[in-house]
Amino acid sequence: MTPVSASTTQASPGGGDYVEGNNATCTSNITAPQDCHQGRDATHNDDSDGHAGFSFTKLDASGNQLPPGATSWSCVMDNVTGLIWEAKTDDGGIHDKDNTYRWGGKTAQGSGFGTYYNDWDSLVDGSNAEQLCGYDDWRVSSVDELLSLVNNDRTFPAIDTDYFPNTAIPYFFWSSSPYADDSDFAWYAYFSSGGANKSQRNHDLSVWLVHSRQ
Repeated sequence: MTPVSASTTQASPGGGDYVEGNNATCTSNITAPQDCHQGRDATHNDDSDGHAGFSFTKLDASGNQLPPGATSWSCVMDNVTGLIWEAKTDDGGIHDKDNTYRWGGKTAQGSGFGTYYNDWDSLVDGSNAEQLCGYDDWRVSSVDELLSLVNNDRTFPAIDTDYFPNTAIPYFFWSSSPYADDSDFAWYAYFSSGGANKSQRNHDLSVWLVHSRQ
C-alpha cells in the first residue's frame, strides 16, 4: 500500500449536492460537514507562509529564521510536521538539484536486505560536516516524510515552489525505505503528480535530506 500524507491539500473543494463543476464556495444543501470544510486547507488557509494549509519557514545556513520573502535560504522548516528540509541549490555543489544517486548508503533503512550503494554518502557526510543549518545529524528522508511535502492541488511539480523552487525534473526522489517484497527495489516519491512507487535500487534518482527536531 502506498503511504499517504497528512499534510497534503486537496485539489479542489468537495461539497455534496452540488450542480456541476468546481464547488469553489464549498456550498451544499447537506448540513453535515463536507470534505471542503475539513483539513488544514480549510482551517488554516493562509498563503503567507505556504500554500493553503502548509506552513513553512525559511532558514539560513546557521539555522536562523528568515522572512517569507527572503531570496536565499539553506533549509526549510515545516511548521506542521516539525521536519527541517535541505534546500536544493543550482550551483553545482553537494546540494545541487541535478545530483542523483543509486539507492542505499548511510541512513538507509533495513541494512543487509539486498544491495546497498554508497552514492549518497557524500551528501550525508558533507551536510553533517558543514553542520547545515546548525545540525550534524542529517539523513535521507523516509517515504512518508517525503509525501508530507506533496501539494495535491498542483502538478509538475506537486510541491510549494515558493519554498522548494529547485525541485529537479523528473521530480523523482529516493526515500530511505526499502521495498519489503523485493530486495532489489526501494521506495521513491514522485513530485510530478504526487505519490510513491518502487524502483530498482541501481536507478539514479534525487535525494532530499531531512532533520528531525527534538
